[in-house]
Formats: sequence, C-alpha cells, structure tokens
Amino acid sequence: MWKQNKSLFSYFRFMGYVMMIVGIYLIVNGIKDYAEQSRQNDWLTTQATVTDVSSEVVSSSPGRHGSNSSTYYIMAYEYAVDGETYTGRTGRMSSPRLIGTVITVKYNPEVPEENTTILSPNTRDLVTLLILGTAIAVVGVYLSGVIGLVRELLQKGRTGKPKESVSKTDTGFDSTAIAKIPAKQWVPRLAAWLLAFVAVILFVKFFLTSGAADLDKFRKAAAAAGYTAVDSTEDIRQSWGIGSMLIRSVSVHEDSLRLDYCRLDSADACYRFYAAATLPITGEVTESNTFTGQVYAVDSPTNFAAKIRSGQIMLYVYTTQEGKADVLAFLEAAGWWSE
Repeated sequence: MWKQNKSLFSYFRFMGYVMMIVGIYLIVNGIKDYAEQSRQNDWLTTQATVTDVSSEVVSSSPGRHGSNSSTYYIMAYEYAVDGETYTGRTGRMSSPRLIGTVITVKYNPEVPEENTTILSPNTRDLVTLLILGTAIAVVGVYLSGVIGLVRELLQKGRTGKPKESVSKTDTGFDSTAIAKIPAKQWVPRLAAWLLAFVAVILFVKFFLTSGAADLDKFRKAAAAAGYTAVDSTEDIRQSWGIGSMLIRSVSVHEDSLRLDYCRLDSADACYRFYAAATLPITGEVTESNTFTGQVYAVDSPTNFAAKIRSGQIMLYVYTTQEGKADVLAFLEAAGWWSE
C-alpha cells in the first residue's frame, strides 16, 4: 500500500511541475503577444483580399461527456502597397471568409511585407491569459510541494539544517486524503476513461467524418450508372469561394444534370457550407435531419434540386423532373438517398 501511495504522490508532484510550467508559459506568452501588438500601433491599415481559406480542428482534453473539439479557420490574403503585392495569413478565426472577401489588415510602412489582421492590442486576451496562467501556476505550486521546499530552505538558512518536521513526502497538499484512495478504485476508472476516449476518437474518425461512399467509389458508381464523373476540385474551390477547405471533389455535369460530390477538411466547414448553400429553384421542400446527416430538397414543376451533408461530405444535386427518378435511383444505390 505504501508503494502505491508513494507512486501516487510522485504523480501529483509531477503534475504540479507541469502545471507550473504551463501557467508560466501562458503568462509570458500573453505579455509577449500584447507587447508585439502594441508595437504595431503605428502600422498603417489597408484593404486585403482573401485568396484562400482552410479549417483546422483542435481537440481539447476529454471531460465528463467525452473529448471536445473546436474548428478554427485560417485565411490567406493579399494586399498592395505602392504597386507591390504582398501576402499574409490570419490567425485562427471562429468563422471563415470566402475567397474574394475584402478584409482590413495592418502593415509596417517601413517593411510592407510585415502585416497582421489584429488592428489594436487585445486587452481581453491579455487579461484572460494572465488570470488563467496565474491560476494554473498557483495550483501547480501547491501540488508540486514547492511551498514546502521553500519553507525547508528558509528554515535551513536560519538554522543551518532543515526542520525535521517537514516530511520528505510533503507534496504541498493533504497527502493523507489521497492515501485513503485504494488503487483498485482509481486504476479501473482510469482504464475505463482511456478506453472511452479511444472509442470516441475512433467513432469520430471512421464514422462521423466519412461519407456513405468515398470519392473514388462515387466516381465508379457514377460510371456504372452511365454518368461521367471528373475531378472538379479547382473549379469548385474558385467558383464557390471555399478554397482549401475543399479537399477534393468530383462532378457530373451534363445538359440536364449536375452532381457535385465534395469532401471538405472538417465537419464544421461542411456544416457551414451546407447551411450557406442555396438551391436555384423554389417549390415543395423536403427536409430531413438525422444524427449522421442532413438533406434539403426542392421540387418545382420542372426541376429537382437537393443538398445533402454527412460528416465532411456534401453532395449537390440539380436535374429535371424527367431525370429525377434515374438520379435518385443512382443516389440510393450509392447510399446517399432513401425514400
């Protein structure tokens, strides 16, 4: 039992050191960023045009309800100063801007290639990092036993030897409370937590982020149905203004039919793309929202259009009423439609 408790003490002490380092890093980084932004106060503003956009999924530590993730968007842009064109990239942003969107940036008049989208020092971020960093560092100091070590060193400096009442296993907190936790309680819980975390990651990776058929299978299914599907990635990136958020797409473009099968770089990007997409006709609406995807379809007297989303895949459909039955039969066979 003592060996188990000693191991647990060492674990908490190690976590305390880690938290101290993280807290100090946040404080230093917040001050450094604010100082850099303040240095840019004299920079000039200009208009820049978004040339590309991509998304990035950042996973956070798992909590009670599983792991959480956030999607951020990074835009590339270009601007002109005295006839010269310069480029830059935004930091992480919570929402995307489409290609061609005009944004305001700042640049260094002495070195025009230096630029930023932060127009004024961000005091809120500074305060947040200072408070968060200080809180984490304080907890780290408490867990690591640094307080007890400093007390021991001070006592040694006054008397020439450390005070014996300071325990060698002092971790800075009430170790007797933790010693009462049997290993048979926390080991199974830790194992279950790790298994649940792995299960969530695999579920998201192989289920929610995959479509009913991948791009190559979709192309082969289209060929089997008598359609010619070609790579349309660059065309859709530019015409729809979504840039590098689109990983790849294949399309069927015929006189009375358009099918665009698109894989985006994150599920959030796909959801935003789906929500913003408009269909070119009006009429009777059919809508379906399930755990794995969404369907929005419109029937007019002469045409049929639909947008379908699942994970990172979005499918756009446009055809005539005469060709609707054949198209839906193909989509049903490919796993993208059900009556």
